[in-house]
Amino acid sequence: MNSLIARIGFLVGIVTAAPSEYWSHTSPAVRHARKHVEKEERTAAYQGRDRRLRLLSSQSNSSKWKKFQDLGCGQPSDEKLLGTMWWTAYDCSLASRDLTYVYVDEDENPHVHTVKKGEPIKMHCDNWECPIPPVPNCYLDRDVCDNATEWCMVETHEKWGQWAMGQNGATPEFGVEERCGQHYDDLITKSAEELNLDASKVDELRSSRNAICNSTTVGVTAGMQLTDQLADSSGARTWMPSRGKCVKYRQEGQSCIQTQSRTGSFKGTFIRRASVVGGKFAGGGSMDRPLACAPGLVCTGPDFEVMPSTCVKERPANLCYAGPWWDSSRCPRTQVEWYDTQAGMNRSWAIEALRSSLILYPGEVDHASSCTFWQSPHVAAARDSMYEIIGALWPSHLLGPYPSKKAVEDNLWKVGDINLLELTTEYCHQESDNDDKKHSPVSKALATAGKWAMRPNLLWSLIHFVMHNQPAPMPRMAVEASQALATHLSENFWCNDCRGFFTIGILSAYGMPPDVADGEAHARYWNLGHNVASEHVATTRGGHPWIVSFDEGNATGVGNPFYVPYETSVKMWRVDLSEPDLRFYDVKNPKASHNDVHL
Repeated sequence: MNSLIARIGFLVGIVTAAPSEYWSHTSPAVRHARKHVEKEERTAAYQGRDRRLRLLSSQSNSSKWKKFQDLGCGQPSDEKLLGTMWWTAYDCSLASRDLTYVYVDEDENPHVHTVKKGEPIKMHCDNWECPIPPVPNCYLDRDVCDNATEWCMVETHEKWGQWAMGQNGATPEFGVEERCGQHYDDLITKSAEELNLDASKVDELRSSRNAICNSTTVGVTAGMQLTDQLADSSGARTWMPSRGKCVKYRQEGQSCIQTQSRTGSFKGTFIRRASVVGGKFAGGGSMDRPLACAPGLVCTGPDFEVMPSTCVKERPANLCYAGPWWDSSRCPRTQVEWYDTQAGMNRSWAIEALRSSLILYPGEVDHASSCTFWQSPHVAAARDSMYEIIGALWPSHLLGPYPSKKAVEDNLWKVGDINLLELTTEYCHQESDNDDKKHSPVSKALATAGKWAMRPNLLWSLIHFVMHNQPAPMPRMAVEASQALATHLSENFWCNDCRGFFTIGILSAYGMPPDVADGEAHARYWNLGHNVASEHVATTRGGHPWIVSFDEGNATGVGNPFYVPYETSVKMWRVDLSEPDLRFYDVKNPKASHNDVHL
């Protein structure tokens, strides 16, 4: 064991991992001696190598690998001890382009080779390919990326240069009309001629110029000179705090970083990190990792515990999914034509959503399709609690007054001539228990009520609508109602699977709604909570998560996107009070209705 550790340590010690510029501190003689030292170390190390670790395959003798051996760049068997870039241990690289080059061996003998891209070369770079290939700067050339598959990742830092970055702490002057270029030298010559300056004064001018520029050479400033395409740039592109690189989008299921919205009038020029409300804004929005999701995908973010920081399909707005568990046929955001351009919900839809919300009760204990449900004091207590919760959150400035409890009891539970609250248990059983009563008004009323309790999309629509339209600041009672709503769902949601998902997946992971009067904080909480819950449900996967995994649902074509970005939720539910015609929301005509609800 000890001999193995010693061998590994010795081999690692001969790998020249230090950046090449570090050797600029040494003299030519030391750099020459380095070649001999490394050769001796390699010879000693590989003579003692355990032969059983070598791959004595036909590949090692092929023409492809013989090129490595001829250059002294090793062989494929070295991968066992040196990893996938084994040739770099011998100061070799792979050619990044077709080229002809010269190198000098340990005995100072020159060698000239012509190679194709990808072939081994006896040339060291701080990169596996040599010379280091250029990376197009999409911050400057904004048409260089393939818009279909790539985005321009812009990295920004605090600018240092050119301030005091030249030799001796001097600041370079690259400007065409500044002191260090040909323009100023010509100006000295012209001044000497036109002003008849004596030689000593001209010497003073040039001496001062040399001191300013930290150089005696015209065009050189603080040890630096711009040439070729940068010669006339005045250094504008030499010290840039931002640079851009074309990178591939992240695809579905891959890790990601949340980014700012790329739609709407206020979108930025480049893809940037999303701001973290109340927290640090990493990099000020600058992206330093290629982790942006492709168009049509959205990043769940680090706080999305069931699938953290993962690219997923964005759930479309204004859509309720069909599935094996629930009835999504009554969907507020798909039923009225103007919802394509208007946010929110009108009064009649809000009342219908309220009706389903009020009859939340554990389905394994009792259900709205049962006679016992409507006379149960426990159901009544749960119904009264939900009535108070929604009442404290009701946006009356958009929907008109919250219906009174009497109006609810007199009208909301009527099906035809049957008011379910007024049914005695005995009469209800008499009119619904036997087969000959399957067409009775009571059976129809119970069946209809059972359908009301199968539409959680109405409940969630109402929650998002009221949360997105809270006043600023929220009344204390509304804050408490938001928190009470979380408890109510945990205790009374119809399906026990859903209650478990909500209790463990949301309350256990994220806690209760925030104890603050910030309406947006509450809207964000409920948006996140619904996204987490939706990741588990059958309308997303096709069945229970224990039976159908997320990937299986997608693979079989039955999975639906589940993640609604907060910005999308805002567009769906937050009503802008500057919208000109509030009649859309029936405030001026509370009795207007598109359904059976008239409150």
